[in-house]
Formats: sequence, structure tokens, C-alpha cells
Amino acid sequence: MAHSLDQETYEQQVKSVWVATVWLTVITIVEVVAALIWLYVVDPDGQKSKFLLNSFFIVASLLKAYFIVGEFMHVRYERRALALTILVPLVFLIWFLVAFLWEGAEWQNNRIIWDALPELPEIPDHGDHGGGHGGDHGGGHDKGGH
Repeated sequence: MAHSLDQETYEQQVKSVWVATVWLTVITIVEVVAALIWLYVVDPDGQKSKFLLNSFFIVASLLKAYFIVGEFMHVRYERRALALTILVPLVFLIWFLVAFLWEGAEWQNNRIIWDALPELPEIPDHGDHGGGHGGDHGGGHDKGGH
């Protein structure tokens, strides 16, 4: 199936690709500059929390993903159903990642609390406490029941 584009449509698509490429380049340069400023100016000894910096990287990465998916994967030009087929699972994937990270943090907090608790004393072992019915309770019977 041949696709025919008029010159104006072709030039508009080429311009859109270049605009997206420039945006991706600018965002990447800003990310690198932010990391270097954080490393050498804001926190040269590495003692501060990187929550703000990491949040910035997450937002910048999502913005870059928007340009890549929209322009280079042509989702911006697709019909609504195809766009939703790609974007809805992406939303769920992000939700799952946030949920798993949240749950992991709770497990870590519980582990820290558990490790801080004092140890319980050992319970002495006084022999077999199986207590099951019909088992060998030391009555002198061999395995054959004689």
C-alpha cells in the first residue's frame, strides 16, 4: 500500500521530528547540568537527600518519553483506540511501580522495627513434643509393632 504525501505535509512532519529532537536534546542537557550542579555545588560531600533531584529526573524522563512515544512512535497521529491501547497499560505500569516501591518501603520499615526489638529468650527443648496419635512415644516398640 503506497502512501502519498504532499510537500506541505511532508515538511510539517519533518519539522515536527526536528522540534521533538531539539526538545529531547534540551531536556537531556538540562538533566546533565542539574546533576553536575547537584554534585559539585549543592551537595559536594554527598550528605543531602536526593529526593528533589530524583523527582526532577523522573519528571524529565516522563517528558522525554512523551516526545518519543508521541513523535517517533507516531502515537500522536494515531486513532484514539490505538493511542489508548498504548497509554492505558503505561499508566498501569507506572501505578504498579509506585505501588511496589511503596510496599517495599513498608517492608523495609517493618524490618527495621523488627530488627530493633529485643530478642526473645530461647525455649528449652524437652524431647519429642510431636504429640500425634499412634506414633512411637518411647514405649519400647520397634517399627514392626512387636
